[in-house]
Amino acid sequence: MATFSVGRKGSGQLEVMQKAGWKIDENEKACYIDVEEDDEESHEGAEKSPRVPSKWCYLPNLILEEVFSYLSPKERYYAGLVCRQWYSAFYLPTVWDNFVVDDRTLTRPKYNYYSGWQYCLDHMRTQNCLARIGRHLRGIEFRPCHSFHNIYQFMTMLSWSMDKGTESDAPPELVGMGGRIRSLVYHFPCNMSQPNDPEGIKLFGTGGQLLKGLKELLLRLTDLHTLKLVDFVLERFEANHLLDEVVCSCCTKMRVLNLVNVTTTHCPIMHVGLFLNLQVLTISPQNIDDDVLSLLADTKLRHLHLLQNCYTPNHLTISACGVKAWRSLKKTNPRLRVHLRVENLVDGEVVLQPEAPVHSITYWAPQARIRADLLVRMVDHYRNTLAVYGHELLPRFSSPKPFHSRIDGLMLLLCRQCFNLDTLIIREKVSTSTLLLIARTAKNLQNLHVRRFAVILRCDWPRHPEWSDEFHAWLKRNSRSYEAVEREISQILGYKWSLLSDRDFKQLTVNVKSGV
Repeated sequence: MATFSVGRKGSGQLEVMQKAGWKIDENEKACYIDVEEDDEESHEGAEKSPRVPSKWCYLPNLILEEVFSYLSPKERYYAGLVCRQWYSAFYLPTVWDNFVVDDRTLTRPKYNYYSGWQYCLDHMRTQNCLARIGRHLRGIEFRPCHSFHNIYQFMTMLSWSMDKGTESDAPPELVGMGGRIRSLVYHFPCNMSQPNDPEGIKLFGTGGQLLKGLKELLLRLTDLHTLKLVDFVLERFEANHLLDEVVCSCCTKMRVLNLVNVTTTHCPIMHVGLFLNLQVLTISPQNIDDDVLSLLADTKLRHLHLLQNCYTPNHLTISACGVKAWRSLKKTNPRLRVHLRVENLVDGEVVLQPEAPVHSITYWAPQARIRADLLVRMVDHYRNTLAVYGHELLPRFSSPKPFHSRIDGLMLLLCRQCFNLDTLIIREKVSTSTLLLIARTAKNLQNLHVRRFAVILRCDWPRHPEWSDEFHAWLKRNSRSYEAVEREISQILGYKWSLLSDRDFKQLTVNVKSGV
């Protein structure tokens, strides 16, 4: 029979057990942290070697501001408990340049008999937070997911604090409340469908008291330079008065305005033409028409982004602006650049605007293919202005390998006709000979981004009558390896060029203003 012996734990083991315990991680879940006992040799070495104090507390304020700017408000609070230096960094003005408000910001759990535990806004914490950092805020970003009531209460408390700060006998902590806010971003989660919903997208727009609270807050922000309202999906009567308060308070100060899917039906937003010093406007194509273009002609607008996302109506139901309106706008504002962009996880086509000064056409849609008829229309409309064209993200379809089924001829046509082409992104299958012809044909090409996985080692172009024997031999010789293609294109472009892996291509971001 086996015997078991039970001994008493030493003082060292008890000390280790006291160090271990249950901790709360960043997801507010309990996890047990176990501290293993070090070896006796390590203990002896630690006793002999003198302890060196940490010098993290002596970091300059510029570095601490940069570090704290990446932390959430909760993480900033815990970091401020480290030492006095970090506690003072918690109140540095630059740390609170942008304040993100979501469902869990400044909330506490509260039990509801019908819905269970819910996170409700803690008014005392919110008031103390605004009293301490409200005068330092330069940007607010609202990102609600489900709890819209918390967002409404936060906006109401901020508006009330700003009103109290302007009174003659205002408390010192409320003086200057919100006076430095220059940016406001509001992303509304208009898709209310469940993950297992067979019908897919169910759109519900904002409005009512939530929209009223936002408009009351916008009325008090008199120095806004950037305003982004995304996916509001309003009714027409609400959309027509969405920017009434903003026009009254920031008519000459607004620089960047982003209005995406204010409505899902045709409803021109006339207010965008009343911001005289507006420089960048992002709007959905269903919210712009000829009258809006005539108003934009009197502004200082430089970049007009027409954005279509997954909640924008089908491109077949959206009408383009008139040719006369675009011609008049180009004549009055010759420096204007128009950017067409599609952001959709399924297939989607861009709404072409004939005679518009289109500078870039980009897709953020993994299932969108390059269609021959659409690209020929793009070349016909924008051969004199197009500078950026490409598809981002990895494709979710297979590209054909035969030459007559690939996009090689379309890409070369684009480079020949659009002589101002500066940036080209290719993600579908092409041959190495096509890349060499593109680099030789596009005279102003500076940025060429191609997936290495989609490039075929092949010279399958039929010989053109104008090609010399020397050029044809050069094309065939350098199409046999990736290294030769990269070497020749690097010589043509004037910098070290290389094909992109799928990981690098996935992280690629396009500068649509390049070549301006």
